[in-house]
Amino acid sequence: MTLNSDPTVTISLDLFTVSLLLASLLFSFCLVLAKRKYVFLRRVSGPELDTKKLLILSAATACFLRIMSFVGVIAMDIANVRAHYSLKPVSSHPNEGRGTNPTDKNQSFYDSAMTVLFDLPNAIVISTYVLLTLVWAESALMSRMHTESTVRWRKKWLVWYTIFNSGLYATQIILYFLIFAGGDSVAVVRNIVNVAMSGLNLSAVFLVLLLYLYLNVSFSGYPFRSQNAQESLRKISNVMLFWSLTRIVWGISMLVIYIRDVDLLRPSQGGWAPIIFLLLLIFCEIAPVIILMDYSFMTIFASMTIFEFDVAATRAMPSLPLSSNRLEIDHEDGDEASLSAAREPLLSEFP
Repeated sequence: MTLNSDPTVTISLDLFTVSLLLASLLFSFCLVLAKRKYVFLRRVSGPELDTKKLLILSAATACFLRIMSFVGVIAMDIANVRAHYSLKPVSSHPNEGRGTNPTDKNQSFYDSAMTVLFDLPNAIVISTYVLLTLVWAESALMSRMHTESTVRWRKKWLVWYTIFNSGLYATQIILYFLIFAGGDSVAVVRNIVNVAMSGLNLSAVFLVLLLYLYLNVSFSGYPFRSQNAQESLRKISNVMLFWSLTRIVWGISMLVIYIRDVDLLRPSQGGWAPIIFLLLLIFCEIAPVIILMDYSFMTIFASMTIFEFDVAATRAMPSLPLSSNRLEIDHEDGDEASLSAAREPLLSEFP
């Protein structure tokens, strides 16, 4: 490509850049799905922000950050600025490769910026997974007849979720600060970032497993409110199980990439690394978001809203057991009507 009288400028797209472009397009599709599902939830349950809407917003933010991250990496790569670093441990010779000229300093800053830019969305994906667990926990409580206070449980979970998020993002910020301030130890900090994010993924799955076992054991003796409630819980449990599997695969894959010394940000290495990374993104992030935005899964959220009303109505009339039972039966029939009413405008507006 020639620009006026300037010499010929050649822009080459390697396999790494093409993989990031494809991933950006798929994340854009997920972002559109998230926008539509958020509009659907507002139509069903009103404009109030709850954990279900927050989950959709969190998934949309993860997709947006992935797109921006990949666009930034692609732009820097097309600019033909090469970051010749490796995930190998720091050389045993302290002075080896150390430079004092401005070019070396700029290259060091570029290496650090590329690492941060590439890794930035990982934390919010973990946070979205934990938030999905809270939505599942709410569904588990709503689906059974019990005497526990749902509001109290929800407040407790939100407090722990806030603590987890604070620790997660604080760890991420500290690691990124060390990348830029690490000087000659920047390669060591890069290794720590990869291992830390892998450990955070696996730790989140472990915490989710503990909550899953605790709620199932604690509420196993309570009957389900209806067949529809049991089916909704089964569906959201399957979605959470799939997300847990993808987090395990992602964490182990990043550890393997670190152990085998694969540098995903170095296209000059070639090979199948970019294709494998694209497949990992599709299985571990894109597919889970698409499943989360699936229409049948959105009806579970609508059902949870109905269950919340059912619980409040039943507890508001303790002296009228027959009326409560009648309300539950009538409302169970109304579930389908409510979901059908919500379904029609969604399908007509988003074919």
